[in-house]
Amino acid sequence: MKTLYFIILLAVSVTAQTHRFVYDVVYRPDSASIETRKANYYLDINPDETFYYERPFFVSDSIEKASGLRTFSGKANDLMSKKIKTREYTLYSIQSFDIYQLKDEPKISWKIEKETKKTSSLQLQKATAKFGGRNWIAWFSKDIPFQEGPYKFYGLPGLIVEIYDDNENYHFSLNKSENFTETQFISFYKNAKARGVEIPYSKYQSMLLSYYHDPIKFINSGQIEINEDNKLALEDGRIIYKPEELRQYAIEEQQRIKKYNNPIELDKAVRYPEIKK
Repeated sequence: MKTLYFIILLAVSVTAQTHRFVYDVVYRPDSASIETRKANYYLDINPDETFYYERPFFVSDSIEKASGLRTFSGKANDLMSKKIKTREYTLYSIQSFDIYQLKDEPKISWKIEKETKKTSSLQLQKATAKFGGRNWIAWFSKDIPFQEGPYKFYGLPGLIVEIYDDNENYHFSLNKSENFTETQFISFYKNAKARGVEIPYSKYQSMLLSYYHDPIKFINSGQIEINEDNKLALEDGRIIYKPEELRQYAIEEQQRIKKYNNPIELDKAVRYPEIKK
């Protein structure tokens, strides 16, 4: 963990309207593999609301503010807000051109342990909890007086500096912090709040299953015509348009979805059926 000497000074600044904490997240997208990936997530603590989002949203917002150009490279479910008073989370899910809002009020019963450890600048204390079908170990610091943490983890008497599940599928580590005298808002949130449609999680799961069963429904239904003059560009650089190529892409997409199905809240994982060949 990097030196957090300045974090304490920044965190207790009473003039700041936004306290920003950046976490390194190492995770296993496939629980059956030891392969890991790394991402950076931002936790913005504002006076009435917190925001949690992946770095691409920050980059996109910075470009838009500097140049006026709107770009977007985030993925679905990578941004979330929480009302501090009500503890209600809103997860914004991006599906094609639609935005959906998923509400949640998680209850986490922490057990604060006696065990402590010290970094180069912070005194940390251990806490454990069961949440989302996983067992979590957290290290929090009373030196940073916020009862917040990454993702939906909150409620300890100090900021969560590090948290991981006992199988090491997810490991969050505080990297750095920054303070702002003016309240910070990612512009995408304004659009998401205005356009987002609230749906229950059961409907959201049904939507994911529907996409899994037919990943190229937008083509099969005639919404988009794919042919030699109007080809489909894939993320890996391939350009396809032939029927057999589209069928193969659909199979590959199903395989990807089924393989990389290891969400933080394991008890909310969609149960995808075996692929029909």
